[in-house]
Amino acid sequence: MLTTDLHIIFWVILGAFTLGAAILATLTVVKVVRLRNVRLSWKAGKLRGYPLFSTLFLFSALLVGGIAAYRGSIEELIAAGLYAWLGVCWFATSFFATKRYVTDHGIVKNVNEPSQTVAWHQIRDFVERKEGDNTRYIFIYGTPEQQKSSSLVRLELDVPDGETQNFQKLVSHKLGRRIRCYVDEDINVQQFNNR
Repeated sequence: MLTTDLHIIFWVILGAFTLGAAILATLTVVKVVRLRNVRLSWKAGKLRGYPLFSTLFLFSALLVGGIAAYRGSIEELIAAGLYAWLGVCWFATSFFATKRYVTDHGIVKNVNEPSQTVAWHQIRDFVERKEGDNTRYIFIYGTPEQQKSSSLVRLELDVPDGETQNFQKLVSHKLGRRIRCYVDEDINVQQFNNR
């Protein structure tokens, strides 16, 4: 009797997690599709651009599914199928959540939380620095809630070398009127002398 109850609890918990993961993955994909005027996007996961843990979990679930198919147990196949679907949903959610999006409106920090998008008009200054295969941009910006105070927030964004030139053009276009960026000439110190 106790093993039957534990068995039922296992299937209920596995089903609930699978359903929750499917809903979360669907919401994430819908939010990505709803992004407007995406100018640039790139993968930012830890495993060659893919999310590390969800990729490992997906491969493990597929391996267990192969073992269950070899053994031929229907119950194990169903459990492995649910775990594989859970892995696919987790992978999709984390893949789209870790991907970086730059739109006409601003830089999307988290696709699942649209209020975290940093609008171009909020950016006060930025610095870029070459680091390995990426260029790290550090943006200093103020949120609407912080307009009355003097505190600013920092956003670090790693741009891959393949996207750096396009990103520089976009930053120059969006911030060039307010922030002097990508000027080839040296600063003329004499222009600051008192007249």
